[in-house]
Amino acid sequence: MADTVQFTRGNTFACTFSWTPGPTGPANLLATTLSSTLQDKCGGEYEMTITKAGDGLSFTVAYAGDTSDWNLGLGRWDIRFAFPSGVSHSDVFRVNVIESVTA
Repeated sequence: MADTVQFTRGNTFACTFSWTPGPTGPANLLATTLSSTLQDKCGGEYEMTITKAGDGLSFTVAYAGDTSDWNLGLGRWDIRFAFPSGVSHSDVFRVNVIESVTA
């Protein structure tokens, strides 16, 4: 499943996710290393900062820089999970970067 979101260039980029433990996965993400990169339409890469909640059941992915230079158009973004037992990636999210109307 690939999700597409629309993002206005120049806005703050941040998303919060909840972790729902599965029958065979970890109960929380405390021992998991998360990383994430957004790649815009022209191949520009933007490393995200990830902050896990104290209980390891949610995390926030955010870009600390200025998004006003992101290229317009359809980019892509995912999240890498390095569990003690192996590595997995989220689905690829499509990010449609658009211009704002009001300056």
